[in-house]
Amino acid sequence: MSGQDPQGPGEFAPPPPPAPPAPPAAPAQMPVPPAPVYGAPAQPAQAYPAPGAPAGYPAPAYPAYPAAVPPRGLLPWVLGFLIVIPFPFAGGLASGIAMAVSGGSSLRAGGTARENARAARNWGLTYLMVSTLLLILHFVLLFVLTSQSPTTGFYPLGIPITVYFALSLAHLVIVIIGTVRASSGKVMRVPFAIPFLRA
Repeated sequence: MSGQDPQGPGEFAPPPPPAPPAPPAAPAQMPVPPAPVYGAPAQPAQAYPAPGAPAGYPAPAYPAYPAAVPPRGLLPWVLGFLIVIPFPFAGGLASGIAMAVSGGSSLRAGGTARENARAARNWGLTYLMVSTLLLILHFVLLFVLTSQSPTTGFYPLGIPITVYFALSLAHLVIVIIGTVRASSGKVMRVPFAIPFLRA
């Protein structure tokens, strides 16, 4: 009997019920990071895509900033390079003065920075004092020895200026060593510097 055959007088069979609609597809869900468990070992950080970002693309990366370098007392030693100023005697005086007056923040920082700043100040003051005395002695000898008659030789008039240039060369070497040691976080000590500032 077909579905259109009468069941009784004037009656037809009802049509079959329609198939139920398919459930909608569940939307893709973002992975949820696990809740932290206190006392448990730290889990490695996972990168989750940004909301709305297409799947398969990496999460945006953020730049990693380097850790802050602790103060090392480098500036007073670097200022010692003012000795290379190409003016007669001005570079040496500027170098000694700059080393003597700089490094206040390094002294307040303590530790290696304080020791390097103190050593640089002591050496800067020592170099400034000795080089100034040598220059004064040179000009005093110049006036004393040449007041009666002109001198013909460089020595003995040139002894103070020769010692001055030797001291300036030693100063440049000490500044280079001090800069290298301070930049690597070590303490630079100049044993023959006059200890104007004590620890």
